[in-house]
Amino acid sequence: MTLTFRRSTPGGVGARSGPRLPDGVWLFGLLTLLVCLPTACILWLLTRAVATESASARQQILESYRGQLRLGRSRVDDYWRNHAESFEGPGDPARRFVRLIAARQADGGVILDADGHVLFPDSAESDRAESDRAASDAAPAALTGRFDEAERDGTVTPEEVAGLAAALNDYELPMAASRRLELMTRLRQHAPNVSLPTESALRLSMDLLAAERPMPEPHAFRTTALPEVWALTSPDGRVMALYRTGRLESMMHDLLHEVNPAGIRFLAFPPGVPGGAEAVAAGPWLPGWQLTFQPLDSTPFAAASRRQAMVYVGAGLGGIVLTAFVGVLAGRTMGRRLRLARLKTDLVATVSHELRTPVASMRVLVDGLLADEQADPDKVRDYLRLLSAESERLGRVIESFLTYARLERARHAFAPSPIDPAGLVTSAVDAVRDRVPADSDLRVEVEPGLPPLVVDAEALGTALVNVLDNAVKYTPADKRIVVRAYRDGDAHVCLEVEDNGIGVPTGERRRIFRRFYQVEQRLSRDTGGVGLGLSIVDLIVRAHGGTVRVHDAPSAGSVFTLRLPCAGGGAGA
Repeated sequence: MTLTFRRSTPGGVGARSGPRLPDGVWLFGLLTLLVCLPTACILWLLTRAVATESASARQQILESYRGQLRLGRSRVDDYWRNHAESFEGPGDPARRFVRLIAARQADGGVILDADGHVLFPDSAESDRAESDRAASDAAPAALTGRFDEAERDGTVTPEEVAGLAAALNDYELPMAASRRLELMTRLRQHAPNVSLPTESALRLSMDLLAAERPMPEPHAFRTTALPEVWALTSPDGRVMALYRTGRLESMMHDLLHEVNPAGIRFLAFPPGVPGGAEAVAAGPWLPGWQLTFQPLDSTPFAAASRRQAMVYVGAGLGGIVLTAFVGVLAGRTMGRRLRLARLKTDLVATVSHELRTPVASMRVLVDGLLADEQADPDKVRDYLRLLSAESERLGRVIESFLTYARLERARHAFAPSPIDPAGLVTSAVDAVRDRVPADSDLRVEVEPGLPPLVVDAEALGTALVNVLDNAVKYTPADKRIVVRAYRDGDAHVCLEVEDNGIGVPTGERRRIFRRFYQVEQRLSRDTGGVGLGLSIVDLIVRAHGGTVRVHDAPSAGSVFTLRLPCAGGGAGA
């Protein structure tokens, strides 16, 4: 059986207006605008917030690094003050020089007396150099003499090299610094890999004395006459340590490394080398020097930016989801209200048409009877028969409304009792048989031995009659209708109505059970109805724990199946 229902329009059953925009299009457009506009604003604000927070996070990390840099700078002055104080101490000038080079990691050094005169290394023109030269000739004369002789003969042996190197590295032996450096230079020519730990420091110290007169300046580094060489004087002014720029950078790196946080390194730059925007002065002990930091990678900045971005993205997405949810909720609410308003309009039009048609027919029939001066018995009988049919039609419309209202509001009290499915089918067929044309084929197929159904016989009979009535109305000429009853498993019985009518489109099969819904087809306009028949069927069957489904018939038309639990069976699927 195929129910092709339509919604009636106020202008009549088949009234049509001109082309118009679908009812939901303008609502969808409005809701899209209302959702997209706040979403766009949220996305714009989200982008701005993420950019701002990324910059803020980067700034916070830089401030943390700057704080670490200030902490490192505060330790610079104390470090060099303690370093300079460690130069002080008693002892022979030569041994103090060795101690300075070996233990303090200076590149060179000059030992002064209280008046600022050089004690070590003595220059070639100093009185001390002359006295040390004489002492050197008396002390290691034999060793140096053998080296001089072997050098002249070109027979310098490894033993002679080792012996002279040991003498030159032993500052206990009195020897003028110039003489010691001279012998170191000659020995290096014969043995390039010989170990002379103080050679470079002694040479740097001698070069400084040749380039300038020592000028002790405690409490700070000073530049010297030698390029890239710095001097640091002890507080008592007796020791002046020499440092090349590379040595100072290395020592500053070691110092700053003690306060390095993860992910960055601190750097020291000498005068004349730009330190960058974050550079700060290294302090009074290193005039002209700068300290700065350098991130090893962008991980801290990226991680902080990601954290802030995730917070704002989460908040933004939450706002977008909330906006979309509110929009969908508002759309559904407005859609329901529009459908309700349209439903009311359609209902008024449909009810007006369905009530006006039988009333108008009855009035015409009555007027026809009253117009006759003498009643014709045959005409009266025919008119009364027509009046009875129209009255029955009017009663069915009114009864449909009342039944649906009671069922929907759960005010209908069902009285279930065991009934035989065969008897239920027979009663329903008998109720519609007078509306089936004589040339139609109406068959009943009941499986024997069906279990009883515990249902309200009157209500379920109404549901089955509605399905049969629709099968009759929506099947054109040559009607072939089959009513079946059969077992479905152990717990259910199916009541089935098959017709060869116009069929139900696949997309309409769920909608036809909605109240007042009618498929817009020509036959539905011709057959009339208010769209409540299948709604009543669905309410009654579901109230009894069953289901209603529709599918295509094997040849043509539709098959409506009412699946109901039998006595002692479970709930409907």
